[in-house]
Amino acid sequence: MTGNMFTKAARLARIVAIVESQPIGSQGELRQLLAKEGIEVTQATLSRDLDELQARKVPNAEGGRTYKIPTPGVESEADSPAMTHLERWAREVMVSAKSASNQIVLRTPPGAAQLLASALDRAVLPGVLGCIAGDDTVLVVTESSQRAEELLQRLIGIAHSTSNN
Repeated sequence: MTGNMFTKAARLARIVAIVESQPIGSQGELRQLLAKEGIEVTQATLSRDLDELQARKVPNAEGGRTYKIPTPGVESEADSPAMTHLERWAREVMVSAKSASNQIVLRTPPGAAQLLASALDRAVLPGVLGCIAGDDTVLVVTESSQRAEELLQRLIGIAHSTSNN
């Protein structure tokens, strides 16, 4: 099968997982690893995907350069590229959201949970202790039931908003 069986969100989630799990020195190497998982992608599409994920090549310990997907910097949360990504992925892949006590369960299309969880982790939101993602479900653990409800309402608001970006 070709990459047509995979959504863009699923493909981006796999790219993030691969880049974070092992040193990747070239787009060709990344394309081969994706192909082993049944995700066929052109070099142009992969290049756009890496750009969208803000992946950059950085020096490694061996003197070479490998891809790195940035984590949020010191800028304010609202101006953070990580927050922009969270807003985008919440709008694009969040299907439903429910809270129970200090936890939130987010549902996504199959293959997209890792992408949404990664965006949540990178946004480093106050009161969020961590995320666990499966294939189509993200569990977000917060420090209190009040914080869970606040975050739930914020994510629902983001998911229902529109953006010109």
